Amino acid sequence: MDLNDDLQNVGSEIEDVRTMLREETAELFEFDVVVGNVNYNANKNSVSLTVEPASKAQEQLSEEFGGVNVMASGELEFEYALTATEEP
Repeated sequence: MDLNDDLQNVGSEIEDVRTMLREETAELFEFDVVVGNVNYNANKNSVSLTVEPASKAQEQLSEEFGGVNVMASGELEFEYALTATEEP
């Protein structure tokens, strides 16, 4: 393998992690959210991402709470610390 192949493999793995984080984080909510801005912080060895209510969130939350008016705005930021495990 040459350097170009290694870089392509790393790029593919990074996209796989971003996709996994977007899917799994969205599953934490009972309403539709948009997950974006997935960033790696080398100084902290962590990944952060933002979560915002989707356009349908207010309607979904209103139905969940019996038709009351609901305001859904702003964003949350999650930070996942990465840990290393040693191979046996």
